[in-house]
Amino acid sequence: MELSAPVMEILFLLSGALLYPTIILLIISVIWVLVVFGQMISEYSGRIRDINEIRRAGRQAGEYARTGDYDAAELSLQSVRANEEVKKFSRDISGVLGDSMFPLESEKLLQDYELSISKKLERLRILTRIAPMLGLMGTLIPLGPALMGLSSGNIQALATNLVIAFSTTVLGLLVGGVAYAVLVIRRRWYYQDLSDMEYIAGVLG
Repeated sequence: MELSAPVMEILFLLSGALLYPTIILLIISVIWVLVVFGQMISEYSGRIRDINEIRRAGRQAGEYARTGDYDAAELSLQSVRANEEVKKFSRDISGVLGDSMFPLESEKLLQDYELSISKKLERLRILTRIAPMLGLMGTLIPLGPALMGLSSGNIQALATNLVIAFSTTVLGLLVGGVAYAVLVIRRRWYYQDLSDMEYIAGVLG
């Protein structure tokens, strides 16, 4: 009993000390997810994908490349009507046309773009996991002081801590839900872009 009292007090102090960092991180997460959502809307307005144009430009560039006219193939690739990542990939892959190691170089380029896309999605994956955890921490930490306020008849302390607990829960779930929706939408976009890149690399090879 003599040992458990100090241990319990230390645990209570440590958990209480985490409350304000948790709330600050939640507020940062809310701002972050709002910025990410705005970026998604902006990206959506700028996305252009014409699969027929991609096929036409890719096949035309492939025909030029097979005849050794790499300048014409490069011009055809650079004029492709597609999303920004696909256009950037087209410019990059046109730079290795005519290389004796073209199949290897194009495969390396595809892998680099895939890793770049995964890196972009990693932040959203982290946010979808971390935000609900922060919300749960913000819920559980004030419950101790709330129960102590209830036991001592301090209704004001009880109400204040319960408001904090419920507010952090709502914020954590909100951030996690919005981040997950953005993650799903962007993942579909980027996988579509990767499919277009693989098609371009395939017709050139």
